[in-house]
This record gives sequence, C-alpha cells and structure tokens, in this order.
Amino acid sequence: MDKEFFEKWFKGFDEGLSQLKQEECSKLFSKCAQQCSCDALKYLYKDLFNECNEDLDKFFLRLNEKKDLEGKVIEPGKIYELIFTKCGCPLYTHAKINSNNLCECSRQSMICVFKNLVPQKNFKIECTESILAGNKKCCHKIVFDD
Repeated sequence: MDKEFFEKWFKGFDEGLSQLKQEECSKLFSKCAQQCSCDALKYLYKDLFNECNEDLDKFFLRLNEKKDLEGKVIEPGKIYELIFTKCGCPLYTHAKINSNNLCECSRQSMICVFKNLVPQKNFKIECTESILAGNKKCCHKIVFDD
C-alpha cells in the first residue's frame, strides 16, 4: 500500500475516533493496549516493581527516574498519578491521530499493567489530563480500593 492511502485512511480513522464515546473507545483499544502494555510491562514496569519489592509507593516515586515519565504518590497505598510528559504513541507521532479519545488506549494499557503487577488489588484509572486535549502532559489517576 502506498503512503497516500494510509494518510487518507488514518485521517478518516481520526475523524471517526473523535465521534466515539468512552465505552466504545474502551472496546476498540482494549486489545491494542494489551499488546503495547506487554512490551512496557516486560521491559520497564515489572523490573522496576520488583526492584521496589512490590511496594507501590516506592514504585511510583522511582518512575521519576525514567525518561518522559513521572510518578506521584497522592495518598500512600491508595492514590497515585502516572504522568507521561510526552505522547509516544505511534498513532499520534507517525499516523497523526490527534483525537484525545486515543488516550483511552493509554488508560487501557495501564489497566493491563496494574492487573499484572498487583492482580490481588482492585483499582480504577482515570485520564485527568491529555496532551491530545491540549494539556502539557498526560496524567492518569490510579485509585486502589482498600
């Protein structure tokens, strides 16, 4: 396929994506997110979590050592923020998808990561800021149940 075809196809995808509701985006991106999170889990999060002796507070603080990534402990053992200072998604950087609905893929990816890191815990993840929505960073708030 040629470049012109993909440029047109991704333009249409971007326009369609902007019209979807969050539940629809969740379904669309859940499998894609699993694939992306497998690599991140394998090469970044799992090793770091193990180095922190599976301590979430230490883990989130150590995320600050990583490029384009920040972690914050809002309430120890319960509420955290995972912040991306740059959007590294190839659908944004290469395919020029600009819909902030694309951030649902990132949220779904974080769900996969934390289900693997702490399978015994229940949690909710909310995207509170998004580069694609005009913010300077992408921020995901992660709240673990007691």
